[in-house]
Amino acid sequence: MLSRLSSDTIKNVDFDGLDFDTVADGLYALAPSEFVAARRTAVASAKEAGDKTLAKKLGGLRKPTMTGWALNLLVRSDPESLDELLALGAELRSAQQALRGDELRSLTNRRAALLSTLTDRAASVARERGHELPAAAHREVGQSLTAALADSDIGADLRQGRMLGAVSYSGFGPASLTAVPEPTPEPEPPAEEDKASKRAARRAADARVNDAKDTAREAASELETAAERAENAADKVEKLRGDLTRAEEEAGFAEATRRSAEKAARDADMELVRAREHAAELES
Repeated sequence: MLSRLSSDTIKNVDFDGLDFDTVADGLYALAPSEFVAARRTAVASAKEAGDKTLAKKLGGLRKPTMTGWALNLLVRSDPESLDELLALGAELRSAQQALRGDELRSLTNRRAALLSTLTDRAASVARERGHELPAAAHREVGQSLTAALADSDIGADLRQGRMLGAVSYSGFGPASLTAVPEPTPEPEPPAEEDKASKRAARRAADARVNDAKDTAREAASELETAAERAENAADKVEKLRGDLTRAEEEAGFAEATRRSAEKAARDADMELVRAREHAAELES
């Protein structure tokens, strides 16, 4: 029902009984330019259906960048290839741990080919949906797929199809994930007061970091949208300049034609006067 969701079609969706995952999956299949309007409508529809909890959770969803959207499209359009990529990642990690050199070389060759294919596939699907991926987004898609192949947690995150943007993996410790987080239960209150204070301070610091990350991602998304609009505007200006140049050339040609016609008319008038004078002389 929500597979072809848009800011217009969502108005006709009956939200009574729908769960968060169903609506979120529909929203994250949308292009970034459609996301905010569709999310706003979804929140309003959930409220009208009397589900304030769903409305609040939907209102907290972040708009994806072009990179995040392309990754989400890839997950939906070619899940089998994504499964192949993640399975290959598991084989690579196993071969690395066991130091199986020949197998590792073979898997590395497969890795390069599959990453290239999936990156191009993501760009192709985005193009089919009317959006050409910028060069930076194309690189970020490949970078994110590489990270998903290297880290199973990132792979699981990508499989959900709710990526917000690019993700990278340095190879040391947990990767920096850029996806819609799963709800987590509140921690149990610690027994000792000093530990509780430290943990509260840590949670506050973590929340501040997460808020800063969210703000940065939102700013990056808005910047990307603004850059796309600026590029479209520049294309329109260039087209209008071309139209103006052609119009000026046509106006110049028309003016030259007009002057030539005026001269021809004057010459014809003079010839008529001379002809009449000659006729008069013959009659006298």
